[in-house]
Amino acid sequence: MDKSLVIMPNWIGDLALALSVILRKVDNERAHVTLLAPRHLAQLCSLLCEVPVLPYDRRSRADFLETISTLRGASFHKVYILPVSFSSAWCAFRAGIQKRRGVSKEGRGLFLTEALPGSLRNVNKHLTHEYATVLETPLCNPDAWQARTYGELREKSPCKNAIVFCPGAKYGPAKRWPWFGALAGQLSGESIVLLGDDDEAETAKEIADHHPERIKNLVGKTTLVEVVSIIAGAKLVVSNDSGLMHLAGFLGTPVVAMFGSTTPVWTRPLGKKARMATIACECSPCFSRTCKYGHYDCLKKITPDAVKSLAKEFL
Repeated sequence: MDKSLVIMPNWIGDLALALSVILRKVDNERAHVTLLAPRHLAQLCSLLCEVPVLPYDRRSRADFLETISTLRGASFHKVYILPVSFSSAWCAFRAGIQKRRGVSKEGRGLFLTEALPGSLRNVNKHLTHEYATVLETPLCNPDAWQARTYGELREKSPCKNAIVFCPGAKYGPAKRWPWFGALAGQLSGESIVLLGDDDEAETAKEIADHHPERIKNLVGKTTLVEVVSIIAGAKLVVSNDSGLMHLAGFLGTPVVAMFGSTTPVWTRPLGKKARMATIACECSPCFSRTCKYGHYDCLKKITPDAVKSLAKEFL
């Protein structure tokens, strides 16, 4: 029985998109796959699927050497390397896995036995296209994703049937829509939950102060497992282009996503219950962390009315 290893991405959103491709491969091809996931995301993988997961920490030399030893003893016939980092290809090479397939970027081509051209990373195609090509499995359009049933997660949600706002984005301010507070005012009567990490605490407080009686601010106060449960139980997620946006799509929760410096062509959320708010702007998509012109028009010109209109499709 051939066993393959998949080295998973380091970001929540990329990991969710990768999992959607991997689960199709497992279901359709009866593939025997093990995931090698960053330690901080390994529990998330186990929560979202039943594929075996090995955690690792590339920043720890001791952890790295232990991981190499584990992989050498597992007799994988092939490894699929989804991140384009040098360290992920180096890990696969050191593990002695005979067949190593990935995109040849970051000077790592010598470590790959099946080196795919760097042009495969193409922002004019959805990221799942790249992952499907690396994983040697047919591509499905992102809107064709059929989410699993996560009934137990939904039932455990402490905020069932709320609207979830995800006002942050790790990438930078060019992904952060500024009108969440105004939108909250237009969604009168709705219970709203704010999710994110400590970096968004100040922004979240400003939003919560608009309507403290019906906005529950959980930014920086939840584990990743709790975040998944809350999103699974939500009736709608309104989010920037972020990891939490992709979690919503993966879980099958309706999501309205705002795109500024990035494009939904490359990273739209999964599923048919996704709506994208974006405008035509001469300088976008620029894929920059900050606006080099300082105006952030690609985000500011997406009005609360426009987002509310999309949200009402699900409310």
